[in-house]
Amino acid sequence: MSKVIVGHFDGASRGNPGPAAIGCILLDAETGEVLWEKSQYLGEKTNNEAEYLALIELLKYLRETKARGVWVRGDSQLVVNQVNGSWRVKEPHLWPLCAEANELISETRIANLKWVPREQNRQADRLSNEALNEALNQGTKTEKKVFDMEKLEHLSGAIYVAHGTKDYAVDLENHACTCPAFQRSKNCKHLLALERMVIQDVSLQNL
Repeated sequence: MSKVIVGHFDGASRGNPGPAAIGCILLDAETGEVLWEKSQYLGEKTNNEAEYLALIELLKYLRETKARGVWVRGDSQLVVNQVNGSWRVKEPHLWPLCAEANELISETRIANLKWVPREQNRQADRLSNEALNEALNQGTKTEKKVFDMEKLEHLSGAIYVAHGTKDYAVDLENHACTCPAFQRSKNCKHLLALERMVIQDVSLQNL
């Protein structure tokens, strides 16, 4: 009897849209052995975008490794039902993601794609949140000084100005900043401070 492999995917976003990450994992269905896993920070995404991108990343790996007959599971009813064709894709920004997922499914020939409750998707959920936490905490490791959130001024939409010795434009939606540190490493204290501020604002709204 051939080995049954199950793949789990999950996307996490704090702010919706806000800082986001994905987690994917492949397991031996019988033994629970981890065969492959991946977590990755995405920058600024909605929760649904993160969920779609997590599924796409998993399917890309299955295509690369020529895996067949994998059971794919996720806790996003929207993504699972839209990709399976049970629900209509109403948001235009999700159309290309759904199309890409369906194309990959036709190439990988997975056994099925089904929804599972969050408690059955914990390993993928853990991976996505670990990537998100690591990215948001990176500033304390790479910057000698944490940027003061009070020095961030909102201009319009997702654009802010980080005031200091020099002023820099920070784009939350596209996860970008005009400072030299961001140009070198694609992350900086200004962007991390803005993402922390967004999370803090969301937390206060939920009190």
